Amino acid sequence: MISYYVGYNTEWAKILLPQLLPKNYSPSNFPKIILLTIFFGANDAAIESSIQHVNIDKYKDNLIHLVNLIKNPDSSYYNPETKILLITPPPLDEKFWEETCVSKGEELNRKAIITKKYAEICVETALELNVPVVNLWKIINDHVTLKDYLTDGLHLNSLGNKTLYIAVMDAIKNNWPDLVPENIKDIFPLWRDVNAKDPVSSLKLEDFVPYQL
Repeated sequence: MISYYVGYNTEWAKILLPQLLPKNYSPSNFPKIILLTIFFGANDAAIESSIQHVNIDKYKDNLIHLVNLIKNPDSSYYNPETKILLITPPPLDEKFWEETCVSKGEELNRKAIITKKYAEICVETALELNVPVVNLWKIINDHVTLKDYLTDGLHLNSLGNKTLYIAVMDAIKNNWPDLVPENIKDIFPLWRDVNAKDPVSSLKLEDFVPYQL
């Protein structure tokens, strides 16, 4: 399952995520979530007057809460099979974003230095929780021209998304090589391997491990 919620912050994610997760883990339960990416911070880092703003201490607490929904054995959503990857917010091109805000008749609602602090807290939290992290802020910020990676100073463009994809795939390869796409076994057999005379014998649900990425 791939979900993408524009404009959300961690406070809202705390309400949303439990509604998306399966409960009461057991090895035979379906569905199974194999990999969960948690990618928040750009909206939490909005200025205090914004409805999207979440203060940095609460942001950290919320990240811990989201991770522990999966990792804490006392949680109704505990699943030791689910891999978790945190992703920091990307850097903010403040001048470019201010131009975007002004073009909409709005005032600047984010600061680059604040976004940096949220990215640092995300990395710090991942280390404390022993969860892998993609430091997207650093990966993109290491390049000279942020504008090449952002559509409007805040949101990723095609190059920014490609950079994120490569970083996530590298994290998967380094931490969970069995989840690299080419290493994942097919869920169902190829058509030529199905027993045409007795397809039920080839297509038993209990023989398969569904992946919801």
